[in-house]
Amino acid sequence: MAPRALKNAPWRQDAILTVRSLKAGGVILYPTDTVWGLGCRADDPEALEKLYQLKGRDGAQPSLVLLDAEGLLEEYANPVPDIAWDLLREAGSSGRPMTLVLPGGRDVAPALLGEDGSLAMRVVHDPFLQFIIRGIDVPLVSTSANLTGHPTPGHFDEIPKAVRTGVDHACVTGRDRKGSQTSSMVKLDAFGRIDILRP
Repeated sequence: MAPRALKNAPWRQDAILTVRSLKAGGVILYPTDTVWGLGCRADDPEALEKLYQLKGRDGAQPSLVLLDAEGLLEEYANPVPDIAWDLLREAGSSGRPMTLVLPGGRDVAPALLGEDGSLAMRVVHDPFLQFIIRGIDVPLVSTSANLTGHPTPGHFDEIPKAVRTGVDHACVTGRDRKGSQTSSMVKLDAFGRIDILRP
C-alpha cells in the first residue's frame, strides 16, 4: 500500500493501538487472513503463556506465526527448501492462504517450535496485518479465537465472551467480516519432502 494511502487508512489508529499492546506484552484479538485469531509477539514467552491460559490450551501443540514478507522465512527457519517458494506461488494463484511448517525454527519463543524444531509460518498480504507485524518487527502468533475444544468462530460475534474480555486489546477492524476457511498446511523437511497436514 502506498504511503499516502497507508497514512489515511481507516484502520490505522486501531493498528497503532494493537502494536502498542503487543509491544507491552499484551495478547490481542484480531482478524487474520482466515478467521479471527488470538495473538502476541512470537518472541515473548510470557505473553504466549498468557494467551494459552486464556484459550485453555496446554501449549503441547505449537501455534503458527504470521510474517509480512516471504523473504523473512529464511530469518526464522533454516533451511528453507526450494519447493517452499513454489508452494507459495501456487497458494497465491489459488487465493487460499498456505501455512508452511519448516525445519530449523529460530528466534521465537521455544513453545512455538515442534518437537523436531520446526516452525509453522504463514505470509500475509493484508495491509492491516502487515502494518502490525512491521510495527512489532517480529512474527505475530496466530491461533484461532476459540476456547480449546470448541468450534472456531467465523465472525466476531461468535467469539466467546471470556476470550473477548480476557485479551489486552480487541481490534475494531474487521468485526463485520465473515471469516474465511482455514489455511492449508504443508510440512517440509530439510530435503524438501512434503507432508500435507491440512489439505
